[in-house]
Amino acid sequence: MENIEPTNLCETCRKQLDCFQKGIFERETCRQYDALPIGELLERDRFVQAVMVGGCPECGSENTYDCENNPLLEDNTIGHCLECETYWCLECGYVFEKVEKGMQCPHWEICAHCSDEHGYLDDLEFMETICQKCEHYGNGCQLEDPADCDKQRQFLCPYEGDVSECPRIEEFLEEHM
Repeated sequence: MENIEPTNLCETCRKQLDCFQKGIFERETCRQYDALPIGELLERDRFVQAVMVGGCPECGSENTYDCENNPLLEDNTIGHCLECETYWCLECGYVFEKVEKGMQCPHWEICAHCSDEHGYLDDLEFMETICQKCEHYGNGCQLEDPADCDKQRQFLCPYEGDVSECPRIEEFLEEHM
């Protein structure tokens, strides 16, 4: 049996479990968990799609989804409109002319080149190589505001959170859209 650190919260509902009070230290889920009615599930999914995907950049339809579960693409950064069949990058807004298995937005290549040029790290590399050696690190960043970290400005792309603000990507989009 896998050695799992005991917790007293249900993985499903995050409420305290009776089994841990009785000394059983296996992870379990709440037996009182009730599935949401289908109407509530659909409403929740529509809300998530509206927030995460938004309207189609071509026709404005809200009948859109991300392509995470699309067997051709399997990419949650690509949006698809069910009304006009448009595919676009959810990060920068680039509209694809054609759909191909495993396609990626051209901005990824721009980001890779820029990262190589400036020595930028991705979030995980930054956490593993920079944060853990920092004087402000102790079981997580101890800075009052992690945005004040000089090392972040040195090792992370300033447009990591919103690539649509990157001047190189803006220039690319102006040329190709």
